[in-house]
Amino acid sequence: MTFLKVILTIIDGMAFHLMERFSKDLTWISKLITEGSFGRLESSYPSITPVALASLYTGLLPKNNGVVSSKIHVKGKKLSNPISAFSSSALLVEPIWTILAKKGFNVLVSSAPQALPDKWKKIGLTLFDPYRTKIKRLSKGTILKEGENNSYGIMWKVSDKGNFFEIEIGNNGDKSLLNKQTWSSPIEFTTYLGNKEIKGVTILHARENEIYVSPPGFLTEWGNNSELLNKIWSNVIIKTGILLDGDYKSLNAGLITFEEYIRTAELSFNFFMEYTKFLLENASWDFAITYLPTVDNFQHLLYGVNDDNARKYIFKAYTMADEFIGVNSNYADIIFICSDHGIAKVKEIVYINKILEKINIVKRKNEHELDWKRTKALYTGGGTIRVNLRGREDNGIVKPDEYPKLVNYIVKNLENVVNDEGKKVFMAIYQNQIPAGDREGDIKITANEGFSISANNEKEVEIENVLPYRTITADHGYYRREDLYGVVIAYGKGISKNSNINAKIIDITPTILKIFGIQNNKTDGRILSEVFKD
Repeated sequence: MTFLKVILTIIDGMAFHLMERFSKDLTWISKLITEGSFGRLESSYPSITPVALASLYTGLLPKNNGVVSSKIHVKGKKLSNPISAFSSSALLVEPIWTILAKKGFNVLVSSAPQALPDKWKKIGLTLFDPYRTKIKRLSKGTILKEGENNSYGIMWKVSDKGNFFEIEIGNNGDKSLLNKQTWSSPIEFTTYLGNKEIKGVTILHARENEIYVSPPGFLTEWGNNSELLNKIWSNVIIKTGILLDGDYKSLNAGLITFEEYIRTAELSFNFFMEYTKFLLENASWDFAITYLPTVDNFQHLLYGVNDDNARKYIFKAYTMADEFIGVNSNYADIIFICSDHGIAKVKEIVYINKILEKINIVKRKNEHELDWKRTKALYTGGGTIRVNLRGREDNGIVKPDEYPKLVNYIVKNLENVVNDEGKKVFMAIYQNQIPAGDREGDIKITANEGFSISANNEKEVEIENVLPYRTITADHGYYRREDLYGVVIAYGKGISKNSNINAKIIDITPTILKIFGIQNNKTDGRILSEVFKD
């Protein structure tokens, strides 16, 4: 049994073509590339985070591990209620953390889309997912005005005192003072989920006449070690807050400025840095998976903006990732740094369900709610449209003999969709002439260059231009270009100096398993033998 400590660090969205440009100016990454192995990492298709990471963690292609899209449809489930790719039940096979735990190794996962303790219950397996600190109806940013504000299930009383605000949170009588034009330290509060009392934490930004409240996180059961979870809350989250990404939703809705968005992204980085260090120091592990979303956050918003300011911020995100990698490296004998995908510029966002609504396929009850008794098909993400088929979908409405005509009708209309300049939106559309099976789409779509395709159901337009510094200007998933290629770096004991690795994302798990003496596991990938010294 190995005595080496191995870390797999995931830098979400770190793109190979940008890494080639930045690497010499990044302290830790430059060192690891020079002294270790480095190369391009081809993602899965579609190259979206939960699909790509499922392939990384299993060594199997999406069709073989079960995570084929962001929403997974199986017989007997409603079209409105698919399996989320961000759930343990999405995987049909055992991932690397379970394989190693079964062999007696201690494994730590700080964050992974399918690494929840509801399914993977093995001795020596420590699983956390901070994204489960979010409670859907309580986890959006908001604005507090002077007076009484009912937010997150409690009362926030705000008094303007001239140069500062006095804020009373809840009914315990405690008051906080916050100078205008400043950010608060993390603020803990108590609310209720049903009849259950629950702790939350947020960070405030005092403006001149109002206060921005960042999306709060809550002390839910987001790990399988409750003692360590409470320590994380007390020693990390109370000090850093728990922003998990830059607050894009508030930026997009006009609640915050670009400068405030950048601050939320920095606060997210601070959390992941301190959280990761705390876990690596306080959990027992031979193998650990760590994660950072910062690069992906900045790239989605700014990579398509053609100015020096945007490029400066993207480089800043890579320097933050470099710092994160350096911290991880200090704890490992061997470290693998991988990204799940790259990034591609887009100019327009296409709302497929609005197109389907226009041709009478999608029907609404109201502005925010679909009418499932009349909706015949839906785009749910991942480049796939699924028909609401009777006998396959629970409460399906489309008769099997109507299926061929329906998909032909949808495809014909989508093929004719163009933007204002007459450019076709979709590069390729594939249709199944017979209804698809589990985990498949009835219609598969590949976007043309410059278009991002969205599953948003509430937009009132079919196509809209991106807005620099306000909406995404870059995306990944469907283009098979720069977005398909991430990065792999290997460094440490027994790792060779080789800067010509040409790997696939399914090659990472078999390569790491080899370090732990496991080589007979079923995989679609190969062992990257070139990263090892003779």
